[in-house]
Amino acid sequence: MFKKLCLTAIIGLTILLTSCLDTEEKIVINNNNSGNYTVTIDMSKMLKLAASMGGADKDDAKEKEKKDSTVFFKPYVDTATALTAKEKEMFRDGSMRIKVDEAANEMSITVHFPFKHVSVLPELKASYMQVLDKLNISDKMKNKESPDTDQVEQELSKNKDALNPTQEAYSFSAAPGKITNTLINKALITEKLAKDSSMQMMQQMTMMMGDMNYKTIIVLPKPAKKYNGNEVQASADKKTLTFITTLTDILNRPEAAEYNVEY
Repeated sequence: MFKKLCLTAIIGLTILLTSCLDTEEKIVINNNNSGNYTVTIDMSKMLKLAASMGGADKDDAKEKEKKDSTVFFKPYVDTATALTAKEKEMFRDGSMRIKVDEAANEMSITVHFPFKHVSVLPELKASYMQVLDKLNISDKMKNKESPDTDQVEQELSKNKDALNPTQEAYSFSAAPGKITNTLINKALITEKLAKDSSMQMMQQMTMMMGDMNYKTIIVLPKPAKKYNGNEVQASADKKTLTFITTLTDILNRPEAAEYNVEY
């Protein structure tokens, strides 16, 4: 069962907002404006659904899988011919981790990228999925866990445009002292909801498994001066801000994914 789920996990990372996932995005900014960008995708709902539907094979019942695998991008970035010099610099120190504990019905993927200056964060956020594709990271994870490549490659190719069906409706910006996510094309979400099969699939999945949750955590080097956003939570020192929304919120009220932080 784990091999099948590992493939699904990689596919899930590729399409990000079109599977039964809960997603946590974390931005940590240091005093010198460097920092770390991390996305954790919790696929435990999918694992529980597979178990409840009798998704495990007979052989799987003998032993519950427990895996924890990490791929560091540096050796692949350094030898990559498909990446630009700028992409190599930006993503060289990145990594991907897949963690599975079938007995506990837990499964997650974490991608992590340090950045040298907060100003590169918008480009990093916008391009990291394409870079993972160029590096064939799915193959690297496959080589560690499964001999089957066909399903992953087919799904990667088929779902490239479904990476994040709503991302073009927003503009993310980051600079020293200010981070924003702003809705710029509300009509695009309405149009895609009517025509895009991935968007329609997301709605259907919420009926089966409950709403999909999206969380953005921003850790600042000093207290925030101003902040606003959907269901925002602030730490006592105002250095950590958490913005929470759901798939239903985004589709019915796209403004729910907006936030603004000044520090």
